[in-house]
Amino acid sequence: MNLNMRAVDMACILLLVVAVAAGGFFLQQNFSHHSSHVKLEKEELSTQENSLNLAVEKLAKLESQFKEQEDRVLELNKRVPKAPGMGDLLSQVHGLVKQRNINLIDFNHKPAQGFERYKLIPVQVIVKGDFLNIYRLIHDLETLNRVLIFEKIMIKKQDGKNLCQATFMASVFQQ
Repeated sequence: MNLNMRAVDMACILLLVVAVAAGGFFLQQNFSHHSSHVKLEKEELSTQENSLNLAVEKLAKLESQFKEQEDRVLELNKRVPKAPGMGDLLSQVHGLVKQRNINLIDFNHKPAQGFERYKLIPVQVIVKGDFLNIYRLIHDLETLNRVLIFEKIMIKKQDGKNLCQATFMASVFQQ
């Protein structure tokens, strides 16, 4: 019986060693599978993080561009009044004409025409004076605190005199 017990003990020990070895092998396989899965997830998270960082940078750039455009629109809205204010414009033109030592011959405008978000008001101004002063007047009118876009400028030299007559066709805008 001694021999039988010994064989049973050996068989149990052998079975225990095989069970531990098999358990270790399966544990190692599971750990290896799990670590490769974790590695893939980390790579995927890294890719998503890079993508998110690029999206954040692009969003910041777009926000900056939007802010610039918003500032430009606000500046333009300041220069485009809600009411036509043609009397105010005439006063400004008259003051600039006097400052440049030019004679204002005519100032007239036509009714406002619809133009997208704004109304366009065609204006005609006729002045007489020295060419250089007329040129400076054009610059003054372009840099007014109001949007004024020249469409046509005609300058004629007066016969026998050192004076010119200029006719400006321009557009003034209203909200």
